[in-house]
Amino acid sequence: MKKLVISSLLAALLSTTALADTSSISTTATGIGVLENDYVKAGVNGTSGTLGSGGNTSPGLLYDSTGSGTFNTSYDYLTPGSPFDGFAIKIDDTNSTNNNNGNGPWVDADGLTNGTNSLTWAGTNSSHSGWEIQNTYSLGATAEHIEIGTQITAGSDATALSFGRFIDPDARAASGDSSSTDNVLGYGVIPDTNVAFSEALSSRYALGLYSTDSNVDAGITRWTTTADSYTENAVDGDGSKTNTGDNTIGLSWNWSSVSTGDILTASYAYIFGPSAFDAADAAITAGAGGGGDTSSWGTLEDVGSATDAAEGTAEPTVVSTSTETITSSSEAVNTSLPVLTSAHTTHDSSVAEGVQTIDRETTTTVTTPMTITTTSFVRTTETMSDDTTVVTDGTATVTTASRADDVVTVTDPGAFVGRMDQMDQMLALRPYSNVNIADGFSGGRVTHDMGNGYSAESNVFGLGFNHITDNAMMVGVGMNRISTTMTGEGSSASSNTTVLSLGASKHVEDKDVTVRGQVNASSTDLDYSRSVGTFSALGSTTASDNWGTLTVEKSTGTVRPFAGYTIGKRSHEAFAETGDVQIGLLDAGDNETYRYATLGINIDNGIVNASIARDFNDAQTMRMGLGLNHSITSNLDISGGINRTTSGDNTSTMLTAGLNWKF
Repeated sequence: MKKLVISSLLAALLSTTALADTSSISTTATGIGVLENDYVKAGVNGTSGTLGSGGNTSPGLLYDSTGSGTFNTSYDYLTPGSPFDGFAIKIDDTNSTNNNNGNGPWVDADGLTNGTNSLTWAGTNSSHSGWEIQNTYSLGATAEHIEIGTQITAGSDATALSFGRFIDPDARAASGDSSSTDNVLGYGVIPDTNVAFSEALSSRYALGLYSTDSNVDAGITRWTTTADSYTENAVDGDGSKTNTGDNTIGLSWNWSSVSTGDILTASYAYIFGPSAFDAADAAITAGAGGGGDTSSWGTLEDVGSATDAAEGTAEPTVVSTSTETITSSSEAVNTSLPVLTSAHTTHDSSVAEGVQTIDRETTTTVTTPMTITTTSFVRTTETMSDDTTVVTDGTATVTTASRADDVVTVTDPGAFVGRMDQMDQMLALRPYSNVNIADGFSGGRVTHDMGNGYSAESNVFGLGFNHITDNAMMVGVGMNRISTTMTGEGSSASSNTTVLSLGASKHVEDKDVTVRGQVNASSTDLDYSRSVGTFSALGSTTASDNWGTLTVEKSTGTVRPFAGYTIGKRSHEAFAETGDVQIGLLDAGDNETYRYATLGINIDNGIVNASIARDFNDAQTMRMGLGLNHSITSNLDISGGINRTTSGDNTSTMLTAGLNWKF
């Protein structure tokens, strides 16, 4: 058994490798090519681009159903009588045709091109400049059909374009056959638009023009050469599928709105067989006619001759039987069980530009108990030879089952929005930044108008001591305590700051300037609370700010300009908010070094003093002040003033009063 299989494989391989090229250019007839295998032999006219060797010259179109390569020229489909095989192109209303017997306006200057199992002819139109056509004729080594691919290149714009391919079939394979043939459109599942058959009257040998293209139509006519004439009609356009006579069969393709340079294609085949069924079955199996998808047609069955099938004379028979189980269901609410409803809400936090948004999504699930009634039966389908069906349904069975249906609804109850920059606002406020060393005891109250809906108040208490040394240098030390409360929508915050300061000043007499230096160290405890919708959070941290300032001021005169430079370092510790986890945030802390210059003017007449200054920092701080000072005794003064500071979005107004005791 193993030896037999191996021998068979070797025989198959040897037979395959022995297959010869089916195409050749004739060495005896100028401009003629030949396609030949053991089933088909055809001439290809290099002048007209059609099938045939020209007129009554053989080979025209020959077929041997035995596959022995025995071709009887007396049974040529094309050469008897008046040979007629051609194509036509209709550009708008102008039709141009080439025919094996008479040529035409489509001219090939170079003749045929020989390929492997194919011959190609290309031509141009002598009356329509720029229009080109190419016909490629292919014959496989074991094929029982000639495959043709036509390519048209538009040489101009056209509203409508048609291409037609046609032949007068003279089937004379046996006694009783003649130039008259039974001609029919379609066969079995093959649509009327996709195949036109001619059948010999006696032998029933068949020749067909077949295509799987979607824009093709088939027809039977009296020797017409008009490209769009083969459009699903029999002779005289009576709408019938059949006709008997010495007539032509053909295919037509139609396109609209063609533009210059467009390339349009048509794929089709001349198919042969000892019967219409054999020809059609071989064509479908081999993927002839362009190889389009034919699965939607169904299964091809032998329904007799094409003529009998079209006329409905064949008695349909059962060709296949199939069964399937048909199931249908109906559903109803089970009222004996309750409907359950549950809901939960999820939250998603995002922050941007000091605002926290809590997006909410509520998911509601309604569970409904259902009763399902299922009906099923077996359906038997018999497919007949005429493609009709007979359907029989068996006895039905009914079953019931229960199911719980969940209906999930997602709604948006609206987002919660609130500010989350309370700590940033408190840190940016820095009510301690402009404190001075008091000469005794002083107190003040500061109101802060802030951006983003915040406001704050600060109470300032200071205690200081200044001393003039023997070399006329003034040194001082002081402490200030600042308590601040801040409010905003859904927010409250407070801080307590202690500032320790050390300063010294010296009059440079020959320059008429006073040089002052002061270093400060502050420590602040901050805490706040905030709410976003129904959620709340708390936060607290410790901050420090250490800075030094050097100022040079004109010493004498009522108006004394000054300039200064400040350098410092501030930081706050990292912390995590407590409270509701839906809004709780983390703060990574901060540590920064800063520096800026100051320009300003002091005005002092002894009792009333005023000041205006500009800090060239990131906030572009502007400070203005007005003060009064009155001596009660030689060692005791009272003072008061108002100071206004604008820094970024914050505006602070400070009222101060002091009692200065000169030691």
